[in-house]
Amino acid sequence: MVSLRKKVRAYLQLVRLHNLIATVVTTLVGYLAVVASLGRYGLSPAIPLSTVVLVAAGGYAINDYFDVEVDLINKPYRPIPSGIVSRNEALVLSIILIVAGVSLAILSGPVSFIFASFNALLLVMYSYKIKELGILGNIVVSFEGAASIIYGGLALAEYEGALSYVTYTGIPALYAFLLLLSREIVKTIEDYVADAVRDVKSLPRVIGLSKSAAVAIILLALVIALSPLPYLLIRYGVVYLALTSLTDAVIAYSIVKLVSREYKTSPEKIAGRVRTYLKVAIFIGSLAFLTDLIFRLLGFLH
Repeated sequence: MVSLRKKVRAYLQLVRLHNLIATVVTTLVGYLAVVASLGRYGLSPAIPLSTVVLVAAGGYAINDYFDVEVDLINKPYRPIPSGIVSRNEALVLSIILIVAGVSLAILSGPVSFIFASFNALLLVMYSYKIKELGILGNIVVSFEGAASIIYGGLALAEYEGALSYVTYTGIPALYAFLLLLSREIVKTIEDYVADAVRDVKSLPRVIGLSKSAAVAIILLALVIALSPLPYLLIRYGVVYLALTSLTDAVIAYSIVKLVSREYKTSPEKIAGRVRTYLKVAIFIGSLAFLTDLIFRLLGFLH
């Protein structure tokens, strides 16, 4: 008999609680970007935050539902393979979470509802099939990460009858998409051997390890090139500039590692390190947008 405490811990592991916290941050970036531009908010941030968190949690649960055969071998400690959570329980939880999240989107308006529904469907399709399709799967994961920024702004903009203001989420969303996609590609380099065993048509297996690293480097260089634009064009201030400079430094170091002699001899090992560096870059980059927006709004409100 599994204890209630152990069961709850397993459910939290199933929905990736640490990833949901990151989702809250990115959704807030989109929401506050519209607040800062519009100068008002009638919709509580709890509504878009709840929608995104519930849909994302459901997406993580359905991912484990479809991944059970692989996890039995590679991650037997996960909630389903370990027997703490049954496969059917994970499916029911996923359906409840996704339906609840999408239903909340109705409060913002039809466009928000359609956007949330589309992303929920995409998450399910990713877990079911798209993740096996190589670079397409990487693009979908990266889009979903960026979509949380867009939705945070979209929900408020539509509620306020000012849909055009969702464009203020564009640069943060593009920044996130490029950074996430580069990290996804680096991860496929790290997983090269495992993907070969599973016959996943990942980018490195299609074009090779060196060319895949080159693609990741180009994307990372684009992120660095884009990073000054919010400061120059959209009234982000010195707080953003300071934190994004730190992000750029981490990204630049990642690029150096990907072109190093060590990468040529141990690509999977170096890719694993770079993936960790880029996780740090994503965290700092998210804080750059969020912290600057909060500072601007405090100045605006007071």
